[in-house]
Amino acid sequence: MPSPLPSGKPGAIIWSRAVTGGSTLRGAASNTLVLYHTVSVSGHDIAVSGLVSLPTGTPPAGGWPIISWAHGTTGNAPQCAPSRFTKQNNEQRFLEQWIAAGFAIAQTDYEGESTPGLHPYFSGTAGARDTIDIVRAARQAYPQIGGRWFVMGHSEGGTVALFTAADAQAWGPGMQLLGAVAYAPGTGVTGFVGQMMMTQQPTALLPYAAMMVEGIASTDPALDLRTIFSAQGLALLPSLQSECLDALMSAPSWRSMPPAQMFRPNAVSDALLHDFEINEPSTLTIHVPLLIEQGRNDDLVPYALTADLRSGLCANGTRLELDAVDNATHQTVLPDSFERVKTWILDRLAGKPATPNCP
Repeated sequence: MPSPLPSGKPGAIIWSRAVTGGSTLRGAASNTLVLYHTVSVSGHDIAVSGLVSLPTGTPPAGGWPIISWAHGTTGNAPQCAPSRFTKQNNEQRFLEQWIAAGFAIAQTDYEGESTPGLHPYFSGTAGARDTIDIVRAARQAYPQIGGRWFVMGHSEGGTVALFTAADAQAWGPGMQLLGAVAYAPGTGVTGFVGQMMMTQQPTALLPYAAMMVEGIASTDPALDLRTIFSAQGLALLPSLQSECLDALMSAPSWRSMPPAQMFRPNAVSDALLHDFEINEPSTLTIHVPLLIEQGRNDDLVPYALTADLRSGLCANGTRLELDAVDNATHQTVLPDSFERVKTWILDRLAGKPATPNCP
């Protein structure tokens, strides 16, 4: 990371280098690690890293279409960034199918993952800027990438995809976003955190709630973590910056603590509620074709939550399609819906109108 950071417009590349192994896409013609400029929610020029992968063969007229992928929750420590993985996870294996289908792939690590600073977990604006600006960086690195692009994401990334779709015209004017696909998007965060603050039974989900509060607070200088977390909770926070999600969820220090003990008795404030509410995806209005893929057997993001999300988005004027994937879980919804989503994406490239199913 250069220090001081050279100035640059959003999406401008700071440096790039070819990479192999690790989490790179094996079927790609090339994989490039990029460090690029974006702007934090507070308005500061920051650097974010990510991977850009090209398909093999000759690009079509107009250049390769590109998918900007927003990853699911991995944790906030530097080693949790997808570009630093020592091997592929299910998302990279899934993305190899899109490389084979003739799409360039851009995978942002998100602000504060692999780069200095704290990841503003579930800040919709921050995630959207990361995801939009890596497309600019990819097109700068590879002129054979065209102007047509899609945003996709899973879980946390599904929520990021929704905010990206809502913000793309304002933050990335002149870029041709043809559609968005959100897989099992996280929603109802306000209620989840509120429930965690009252729960006396230990649960492996506690790190999620802590990351959500810490991440949202990082975008609002009016919030003081010392007024939200108890002394026990504050003592656990440093591990969010040193361990990845799987390790946190299995750590005795996290698994044994009743969530209510993580927080102060009067942790909920109007400011905290407001910050969570403005980051709820159900408040958005999206003007590009939108497909939500949701497994019926998802026990992390229940189908009922996503059905409520559809109702909220539709009430705001968003025209979307919710596809309920029978027997799919939070993880298997990606491979189980691939052919369905591929057809939907190719239809958008062909200029066919989407078919919403709002109630």
